[in-house]
Amino acid sequence: MSVELVITDPGYRSTLLDKWFEEDHYTQMNGVSHDINKKARVYPYIPSLEGSAEKRYIDFSLPIQGPIYIVYLDGRSDSGLPHTRGTSGIALPVFLLWNPSEKTLHHELVHISQKQVSKRWWNWYKIYWNFRPAKKEEFMMIPLKWRSRRRINPDLLGTPYTIWSDRYIPMSVFLFHSGHGKSHPAGYIYLDQDLMTNILMKSQLIG
Repeated sequence: MSVELVITDPGYRSTLLDKWFEEDHYTQMNGVSHDINKKARVYPYIPSLEGSAEKRYIDFSLPIQGPIYIVYLDGRSDSGLPHTRGTSGIALPVFLLWNPSEKTLHHELVHISQKQVSKRWWNWYKIYWNFRPAKKEEFMMIPLKWRSRRRINPDLLGTPYTIWSDRYIPMSVFLFHSGHGKSHPAGYIYLDQDLMTNILMKSQLIG
């Protein structure tokens, strides 16, 4: 199976970014961790003017509906981290235009599949990993100290909190920052939720 990838024209990238912002409300970053996430993202989402529009196909074995649109961003946007937007968009730092990474692209396509057919993925997570979305009354048991430091991940906007074995909630958190309160992304350290096992926080659902 192959999926169509559309590398967007530089002149259309700002319009597409605005559409994605409206679709997933990422710019609002609501919740108690708003302030620390805002400080960690100093640079706005600036579309790169490098490259040109083109279409290509890539082999992909998981369920997904194309076309998938790619926007290249200024390398400083979101600390240069590749991520998905909406249900059909991938934002990549511009250096991946010059040094493409098939591994990174496949990783982001997995996230798109997770968004497009989320019910199938959650069924799989429950059966094989015993993961499920956390209920509000469950994740609200996490101390505010940690919820206020949660790193907002654009790949996980639909389900920011998950629970494993009905007891543990993995989180990506900013551990500390430097610069005496100044906004400096390099001063923030977080644990990547994609790894799932970097940190398991007991939610005290079981005594």
